[in-house]
Amino acid sequence: MDDAKPMQPQDAPLAAHPQPPTMQPSDGNGDLHAAEVTITAPHTEPVKHSLSHTVWISTGLIVVAILLAMFGALSDNWAVEEESETIEGFGTEVTIKTESKIGLDDFSSTVCIDGNCTIETFDLGSVYDNCTSNAADLELTSSETEEICGGLGDTARAGLTGMILITMGICVMLTTLLATFMSTRGTVLPYAQYYPFGGAAFTLVGVVAWKTILPEGDASLGYSAWMTIASIVLATAAGGYTVYMERTPRIPGLGVRALTTDPDAREFVLRENAMGTKSTSLVEQGKVLRLVHTKLDKGDIVAEDHFIIQKESLTGFTHYRYDWLDNGKYMWWLMTAFGIISLFKDSQQSPLLLIGVLLSLAQLFDPELLSFETNSRRHRLLLYRQDSNRELTNFSMNQIDSKMQQLLSGGQLDGSSIEVKAAEIEEKRSAEIIAKQEAAAALELAKVSAETAPVIAPIPTPIAIPGIEPPQQPIAEAEPIVAWPEVVIPAPPAPTEVQSSLPPPLPLPPQGQPLPPLPLINEPLPPPPQAQPLPPLPLIDEPLPPPPPLWGN
Repeated sequence: MDDAKPMQPQDAPLAAHPQPPTMQPSDGNGDLHAAEVTITAPHTEPVKHSLSHTVWISTGLIVVAILLAMFGALSDNWAVEEESETIEGFGTEVTIKTESKIGLDDFSSTVCIDGNCTIETFDLGSVYDNCTSNAADLELTSSETEEICGGLGDTARAGLTGMILITMGICVMLTTLLATFMSTRGTVLPYAQYYPFGGAAFTLVGVVAWKTILPEGDASLGYSAWMTIASIVLATAAGGYTVYMERTPRIPGLGVRALTTDPDAREFVLRENAMGTKSTSLVEQGKVLRLVHTKLDKGDIVAEDHFIIQKESLTGFTHYRYDWLDNGKYMWWLMTAFGIISLFKDSQQSPLLLIGVLLSLAQLFDPELLSFETNSRRHRLLLYRQDSNRELTNFSMNQIDSKMQQLLSGGQLDGSSIEVKAAEIEEKRSAEIIAKQEAAAALELAKVSAETAPVIAPIPTPIAIPGIEPPQQPIAEAEPIVAWPEVVIPAPPAPTEVQSSLPPPLPLPPQGQPLPPLPLINEPLPPPPQAQPLPPLPLIDEPLPPPPPLWGN
């Protein structure tokens, strides 16, 4: 609608919802005929989708699953039976080996006699038609015809049923690839992340139906059946990986709401998805009661009315709780496991697998059924807790009975307790996010500190050379530690103390005995020695030698 009023973003208080459109007159029974109305309002934060490695991994798994399912369906090795017999006659032995391979639409028989093999291939439908035609030519009864041709007919029907269901599974897997390609172009198909589970489910039902209808025998599963089973596992893994990895963070604040500008309007949230982008609410607006689906679509808040009724026409309310699904979940799991095991041993137990799988899926989604009864009809609403804000949904399902009883008694629909609970959940979630961020920051800081810490290089060990002793490093001897006696200095006396309070003086050390006097010497001292005169130098009478001749004379 062009005159839609803008709404505020999720992290701020939500603005009021525009007034509902003009409704058609009542049919006299209280129900108002109103088609689904979409009211959009711009949102400040558009939803962005980016291509990631998750798309490549899930796409690769789907492609491999499609190829395995196609090869398995087209090959003729679903059931294999081998027999060998040796015949003795006329002194010779003849060994006959027979191998039968049954596919979904034909079968082949290989007969080897002493190494000479002959291979024949037949179409199951044609062989069955020829068998019944020959029985009719021989004017056999229906029971005799069934006894002769019944096994061929069951094998043909088993193959046809399995082929149809497996083909449907392959088509759903191809749709998954198409949805992935469209998401890269900006177009997101609804519930595209669950398409691989649909393909795996159709293929699984095809394998189970083929095994169930196939006549009993000693044949074992061939590689074609195992290839198809492998495709089921890969398709399931692709869906599970996509659902697990593409969990977008929840928008901060409360989830989307369908509030109106009417001050008398009240909203009771029945279910909110885990991301806070979708909600289902009951809105009481004046004399009418509306069931509104609100969602965030490409940045716009869109509200769609599921039904609009007059409060006076509301005659009853019923709440169906399927608690028995949770109480018996271990039994459903056991039935599923036993059915998978019996699938390869006893085909009569194959329906047990289907029952176990269906009940396990129902328990996983954990449904709740609400029924609003009016004068003319009954409006049913199926809610499930899977992929929802479970804590808020559980609280809402516990409160809905008393609130509807209050509304039917003439009171008002009070949804304030739901908003208080939603605020508590959001506050607790914000605290958990902050704690995780702080822990991650502390871990990152520890890593950075460990990387920047100084590294002490180890001292290299000297290489030992034969015949040469390594030099010995002098070892400094540790100096002895001398323990000096502790000197205690007494504190000075206080001024108020008198002289008599001083301690007595220390006694003097004992004096030694006096030394004896030195004896006196009466002898005279010897005279000092006298110096002797030096002898005279001898005179030389020889003449002096002539001087050396001068150069130039």
